[in-house]
Amino acid sequence: MKDPVSSPFLIGVNYWPARSGMYWWQHFDKSALADDFERIQQTGLKIVRVFLLWEDFQPRAGRVSTPRLDHLVEVAEKADQRGLCVLPTFFTGHMCGLNWLPPWALWARERDLPIPVFSQGRVRSNLPRNFYEDREILEAQVLLIREAAGALHGHPAVWAWDLGNSPSCVVGPPDSRAASLWLRVMTEELRSRDETIPITLGMDEGDLGGVLRPHDAAEHLDFLSMQATPLSSEPSSGPLDPLWPPFLTILTQWLGGKDVMCMGLGIPTEPVPKQEWLHKKPGAGLLVSEETAAGFLSSALERLREAGMMGAMISFFSDFDPRLWDMPPLDEDLPGRHMGIYRYDRSPKDFEPTLREQGSLPRRPFPEEPPSWIDVSREEYESDPKLHISRLYGNYRDYHADG
Repeated sequence: MKDPVSSPFLIGVNYWPARSGMYWWQHFDKSALADDFERIQQTGLKIVRVFLLWEDFQPRAGRVSTPRLDHLVEVAEKADQRGLCVLPTFFTGHMCGLNWLPPWALWARERDLPIPVFSQGRVRSNLPRNFYEDREILEAQVLLIREAAGALHGHPAVWAWDLGNSPSCVVGPPDSRAASLWLRVMTEELRSRDETIPITLGMDEGDLGGVLRPHDAAEHLDFLSMQATPLSSEPSSGPLDPLWPPFLTILTQWLGGKDVMCMGLGIPTEPVPKQEWLHKKPGAGLLVSEETAAGFLSSALERLREAGMMGAMISFFSDFDPRLWDMPPLDEDLPGRHMGIYRYDRSPKDFEPTLREQGSLPRRPFPEEPPSWIDVSREEYESDPKLHISRLYGNYRDYHADG
């Protein structure tokens, strides 16, 4: 099996094309893809994380789209031609404030949902079926894994598999036993296709105190992944807090006992020129200068590397074309429009020196002992995760203030 622990500090990017965004599988453009991957390679990045929007890849529970699989293979081919690796993310699932789901994965009844659903071209309020315990959904997921892994079998560009992006934001497992069973079924199917490719799961902050916990996930995964943006997280000191991503990933590593990749690291920047900042809604979110965002990335990446993390995935490859701003999810997500390392006109932001520098440095060794600011046992932590996250973050900030 490939050993992610032995890798250098890796920096990759969460990929959506500028012109088509989350609709790119429906409007697949080989030429634009090749150009984008050339830019990613020139920026010094190593890994491209691509998201298999569930409805696009599996329009019916018993059928996986052959054209989409062909497109996925084309993505891997273009990556390999540029010396890049790909991280395909299954069952997407949650992205940019919406849950993107096929109609067959929804109940007919509608509810007031904390996170709306996008299905069949519009935002809906249908309750998602729970794929941790719904046999039909489980069988459909196994089918998608089987077909996608089969299409990419033996391809040198596949770096790892990702079972989902913040799946607990879609539905939560009813209990830890159901979560463990789901992980076992999915990972066994992938390993039956190729046991050399590592497997991870894009967890988020809520999983540090939820049912699907890092130490349960670590029993089935080769490494852990943590979505670690400080944009709306508590108790971070704000959206430009560079301590928050390393804190969350260190906590994940301690709880799970395995290597951790930081996912979703990014800060939205002001459009250039600023008169292109259209459709702004009061209170819709923070936009900062590219210089400020570069400073945040530099500090966060350095601390992640020094903490012994595997690396980080930057959100996103590109800002999105204004023609997408009136379409979900960007009609409600102002920051999401402007989180790229490139502007939508394909010109680079001021991030390349930081990304190149941090990506050229070796990662620190995997820590054998927890840091001194973690002053509780795992059992004590799990008795009240919310309390301990807040308190431990205070310890972590004090540790860096003193050091």
